Amino acid sequence: MVNLRLVADNAADRATLTTSTVAGDLVAANLQSDIKTDIYRSEGTRASVVMAWPASERIGCVAFPFTNLTSGATMRVRLYAMSGDGAPVLDTGWMRACAPAPFAARNFGILPLAFNAYRWGGVSSWAAGGGAAAMGWFEAVRGRHMIIDLDDTHNPQGYIEAGRLVVGDYWSPQCNADFGAGLQKQDSSAHFRNEAGDLLTQKGTTSNKLTLQLSHLQEDDRMRLARILRDNGKHTPILVSLFPENADPLLEQEYTLYGKASNLAAVTTPYFGTYTFPLEIEGI
Repeated sequence: MVNLRLVADNAADRATLTTSTVAGDLVAANLQSDIKTDIYRSEGTRASVVMAWPASERIGCVAFPFTNLTSGATMRVRLYAMSGDGAPVLDTGWMRACAPAPFAARNFGILPLAFNAYRWGGVSSWAAGGGAAAMGWFEAVRGRHMIIDLDDTHNPQGYIEAGRLVVGDYWSPQCNADFGAGLQKQDSSAHFRNEAGDLLTQKGTTSNKLTLQLSHLQEDDRMRLARILRDNGKHTPILVSLFPENADPLLEQEYTLYGKASNLAAVTTPYFGTYTFPLEIEGI
């Protein structure tokens, strides 16, 4: 099993960003906003996102944490050493952006059809648990020009929506997070009773919180994590995937979170040469 991965430095925010198609005022610049309802929308079900940097960037992950992509969507990432180069230093080829989970034979006829697919949905569904994250992981390489192609031909909405773009290198500790990591579904809905005593609910929004315990950090991992906590603090979001590239894509989907640290606890030293830190990430 691959250890957790964390992207703390989002190179997409330093890029000059354009897209091949745009619907009205829902422009490409919205992909650089941490307000997930500031969305980019394409005209049609195919789009290309083009990024250029003034200096070389090290890239090992491309992710759209909030999208309306279906489980049939595909994505291709190409990275070039320089703008205008003919041959890319990285070409992932077409890959599933958010694949469905394997459907075991024992489930056939019991669970509803498409139960193993993501719960797709546009921006209006994201505050209620809808939407999917599109992710691509690869060996980190350097470049100054990137093209991300998206294709979701059978999307029922007839267009592509995305609320954020995360591009950058990732940190992965030598020793994984402890067993018992918690994924909490937070719901701001509130119950109340009317004059007749009936229990009613004022419906709110939902969000996720991921709680991890890193109990076996080595010296170099402690330094990397300390730098992340110092630079990002509580104010700058990070992308965390507890089960990256897992054989069960739904598991990876559920335990991938783009959010902010809700705690800045102490890094402790339980024994020589090993460090411990509890980490809580609350989805934006």
